[in-house]
Amino acid sequence: MATVKDVPAQPFIKALAAHFKEGGQMEIPDYAEYIKTAPFKELSPYDPDWYYVRAASIARKVYLFGGMGVGGLAKVYGGRSQKGTRRGHFKRASRGVLRHILRQLSEMKIVCKKVDTKGRFITSEGQKTLDVIAKQLVAKLERPAFYDMVIAEPKEELEEEVEGEEDVEEGAEEGE
Repeated sequence: MATVKDVPAQPFIKALAAHFKEGGQMEIPDYAEYIKTAPFKELSPYDPDWYYVRAASIARKVYLFGGMGVGGLAKVYGGRSQKGTRRGHFKRASRGVLRHILRQLSEMKIVCKKVDTKGRFITSEGQKTLDVIAKQLVAKLERPAFYDMVIAEPKEELEEEVEGEEDVEEGAEEGE
C-alpha cells in the first residue's frame, strides 16, 4: 500500500490542498489576502489558494517528521532576508500563520498534541486521510522510465577479440 513517503512532494501537496479546499472544513481568515508569510517577504502570495497549499505542506511535514511545533515549522519555512547591498541573514517564517493552520488541522483531527511531549503529531484519522490521497496519486502517476530499464548483456564480439589477443600472446611465447 502506498504511503505519503512513496509519493513525490509537489503532486501530493497539490492534491491534498485540493482536498482541503473541496472539503470546506478549513476556514481561511478574512485577512489572508493581506498576510505576508514571513518578515523577509515583500508581498503576500500571488496564489489565491496559498493557505490550502501551506496547510497541505504542514500536514505532510507533521506526517513525515512527528513532533513538529510552531518554532520548527518557522525554521523550515524561513529564508534569507534581502537587505539591499548588505548581507542577507536567515529569518524565520511568520508564526501566526503557522499557528492558525495547526489549529485548523487539529480541528479537522489531522494533527494533535500528545501529553508530556512538545510539538504536533499526526492522528490515526489524519494518517488514514493522507495515505488515501497518496494511494490515489500513485495510481495516477506514471512510473519513471529508469525503473523499467533493462541492463544489456555484454556483446560476444568483445569476447572474441580478447581470445584473439591471447593467441597472439601464445605465439609470442612459442617463438622464444
